Amino acid sequence: MIDEVKQTPVQEQKLDLEEGTAEQFNNDGTFYQSQLGQRAKRKHFFSPLDPTLAEAVHKDAETVNFTAEEERAVRRKIDHVVLPLVVCSYIFNQFDRTNIGNAHVINAFNENYGITNNNKWTVALSIFYVGYCLLEMPANVLQRHIGANRFFFLSLTFWGLSSLSVVYAKGYAALLVLRVLMGIGEAGYYAGMIYYLSFWYKRSELALRISLCMTGTLPGAIGGLLAFGLVRLHTSVLTGWQFLFLIEAIPTIIMGFMILLFLPSFPFSSSFLTQREKAIAQARLNRDHKPQSHGGMTGLQGLKAVLADLNAWLFMLIYASFNVGVATISYFLPTLIKDLGFSSINAQGMTVAPYVVGWFMVFLQAWHSDRTRDRGWHIMASTLTSFVGYVILATSVQKSVGAAYFALFLVVGGNYSLFPLVMSWAANNFAPTSKRGVGTAFIVSISNCVSIASPQIYFDSEDNYRKGHAISAGCLFLSFLAAFFLRMRLSMKNKKNKKILEARSEEEKAEVEASTPEIADNDPRYVYMT
Repeated sequence: MIDEVKQTPVQEQKLDLEEGTAEQFNNDGTFYQSQLGQRAKRKHFFSPLDPTLAEAVHKDAETVNFTAEEERAVRRKIDHVVLPLVVCSYIFNQFDRTNIGNAHVINAFNENYGITNNNKWTVALSIFYVGYCLLEMPANVLQRHIGANRFFFLSLTFWGLSSLSVVYAKGYAALLVLRVLMGIGEAGYYAGMIYYLSFWYKRSELALRISLCMTGTLPGAIGGLLAFGLVRLHTSVLTGWQFLFLIEAIPTIIMGFMILLFLPSFPFSSSFLTQREKAIAQARLNRDHKPQSHGGMTGLQGLKAVLADLNAWLFMLIYASFNVGVATISYFLPTLIKDLGFSSINAQGMTVAPYVVGWFMVFLQAWHSDRTRDRGWHIMASTLTSFVGYVILATSVQKSVGAAYFALFLVVGGNYSLFPLVMSWAANNFAPTSKRGVGTAFIVSISNCVSIASPQIYFDSEDNYRKGHAISAGCLFLSFLAAFFLRMRLSMKNKKNKKILEARSEEEKAEVEASTPEIADNDPRYVYMT
């Protein structure tokens, strides 16, 4: 069990070893941590994390010596403990968010909630994003304050209970209220997880981990299979669509408690790593981007830095543009397949294949992006893939069932592969840590304001949603242009910074290095990932 629940300020112990002695005897990276006394329990659930242990781990990380094999061993331990918890929580996140799409093709669900036309349906989808957008950035600030395990516990249990309530509520107004509550529960989850993973992985490792943990293709495939089986169930108490929400909501609540008990908030607070391994985990990141769990900018200062950064607005434009398609395809995929001439049950089963193929595309794109340390060109490739899929849908959906179904593979693969690429690109290029946390939340929050209107583009149900597909295609092309411009801009800034550094003397470089523990992205020493 994670030892984070024991953390509080140490009884005024001072880590007063002289720097020279520390460098000589602290090669194993355990000295400062070993000097800490007994840690009392935190006062209450919302009390902040203790910075003393974080400071000790950071000091040990400065002098620890380790081999490449030791680093790989630490990374494997992180992969085996952190990733499974994140993967499972995200699967349940997508289940609870998108199961309404599978339920919509069932007449009994629509009758229970009074969904009599496409306008009511799209409003029910859109209203989810209201609370989601408003609370995204405050949620990330809260996460850094109380710790990831406590924040995500609150998030999962809140939206899990909201989803569970759909089983028993009746009427259109009740559905709208529950969708708002679900959006509030999910606020901060996605951007918060990206921010959280940046404390564990180097910049060149992040896209692959995000693709494994946080892509809707795997939950989409599993959700389609579950819906295919569950909607057939009927009892005297519950019907098929109610089983769908029930079976997918209860594990979410259980997962919330698993997160609380077993997910470490930061590397320094983890119990599955030894003291030396904590120092190694911190040291390997310090050599890459020096994340700081405490101190630095306040949330407001981070927000001001983000708003003044053109890069942040370009990241937001890329995300918002492709998210128009994602915010609709995840809800409309069963409906689109049903409209090709398949039954409601078969349509749910046929959602599996596009998601499975999409998962392989997501994984390969992220793996190759990390391997080549490139983000921009990979994002442009994915936007073009999805763009082609939407063009086919807009022009051929009434002519060929096969072409339309094939286009859905391109749309799902292209859209969902953009999530890990864009968010890891943003996390790679925001610094210091406070700006990274607010910046990732800013992108998701503002982009999802667009998502409020996104379902409304699929207003032309009688024309096979061709106008909606055309609008999505245009948004994907805009995302391509924004990614191209941003990549060129970051490449030029790297060249400019390199010239500035070459003009500095060795004394100036040493003085600046000693005065800044974490390099900000407006510092000439910062190297942007392109």
